[in-house]
Order: sequence, then structure tokens, then C-alpha cells
Amino acid sequence: MKKVLNIPIDKEGIFLERPNRYLAKVKIDNEIVETHVHDPGRLKELLFENNKVYLQKAKNPNRKTKWDVIAADSGDGEKILINSKFHRYISENILNDFDISPFGKVDNIKAEVKYKNSRIDYLLEKNNEKIWVEVKGVSLSENKIAKFPDAPTIRGQKHLKELMELKETGDRTAIMLLILRDSIKFRPKYETDEEFARLFYIAKEKGVEIYPILLEYKDEWISYKGIIEIIEK
Repeated sequence: MKKVLNIPIDKEGIFLERPNRYLAKVKIDNEIVETHVHDPGRLKELLFENNKVYLQKAKNPNRKTKWDVIAADSGDGEKILINSKFHRYISENILNDFDISPFGKVDNIKAEVKYKNSRIDYLLEKNNEKIWVEVKGVSLSENKIAKFPDAPTIRGQKHLKELMELKETGDRTAIMLLILRDSIKFRPKYETDEEFARLFYIAKEKGVEIYPILLEYKDEWISYKGIIEIIEK
């Protein structure tokens, strides 16, 4: 296990409700406050009434919501990161650590690279070869099987199609799945988005590399634990 990113917690609270995707009402020290949720997923297995959540104080004193929801209690002893703004930093640190990166040592890493009317998370260069990499965070796990998505994702479908297109040009393409909850295997959640699941397995068959990377959030650190298996179609 290797430390990847430090994410401090300023306060614990009790989740009450989620009026919309980006807002949660949380009880902190017997006061009910509105907090920012930086994740568009449903997160129903983590954001439910009276569950414990972990917060950071917003750095901008003029912001309407003074707190960010960082993580939630899993109910079985885990603290699950549910703030997607950290996915960029986690993935970047993994890619820059050649001992744990799925791609080993690379010559160059560029973030947010334009492709048609989209942006792909990373473009790596290795031995004069291009590797396009898209990153997804996975906070849902059922019976130790990590699953994505937890809500229909047109954007996710589009990314799979784009990676397949880029693969056909001769470039390498890949998906890094940041598995944020203890799991032994991964599969796409076809019950939620059948089209994403269909495209996922087509992409895999066409040579899009898929790396489900198991992570743990403990003692304010995200740590790398390894790559887990994909359940075949």
C-alpha cells in the first residue's frame, strides 16, 4: 500500500437531506448548515439520513456554502471519498509515480487535452506513442463488487466512444477507474445504464485498456492498494 494524496478533514457531521445534486443539509455541532456536494452521482448508499459525513471548511470566505462534503461513512468501518474534485489529483499523482502507474515510466503527461468537442483527462507520451486516458471515480460497491455508474451517464458513454475512435487511429487508449471502496472485482452497472455497460465491453474487446485501481481513504490519506479484476461479460 502506497500513500497517494493527503485529504484533511476539518469536521464531522450528520447528513440530513440532499435538496439537489450539489447541496446537502448537514448537522454540525447541533446546527443545520448547507454544504456543497461535489459529485453528481446519486450516492444513495452513502448520503442517507443520519449517516456520518466528513467535511472541509471552504477556503473562500465569501462562498454561499461554507463547507464541502469530502467523505461519508460506509457503515462497515470505511470512510468513502465522495468529492470528485480530488479525482484529478489522485490520478495525476498515480501517473507521476512510475512504480504504481499502470503505464510505468512515461516521457510526458498533459491534462485536459482537446479531442473534437471534448476534453480527455490525460494524454501521455511514451516512446513516441500516445496514450489517451480517461478517469472515472467509483464509490459504489455491492458485496465487494465495485460498480459504475450509479446514475445514467451520457457523458460516460461518449467518452467510451471517443476512446474507441482514438484506438482505431493507432494510439493507445485507457480508462483508469478509481475504486474508492473496498472491492475485489469490478463490473459496469448495467442495471443503471445498459448502454454504458454495452459500450464498456465493446471498448475492452477493441483494446481500450481498463485499469480498476483500488484505493483506501484512511487517516486522511488516499492510498494505492493495487489493480482488481474485471468481471467479464
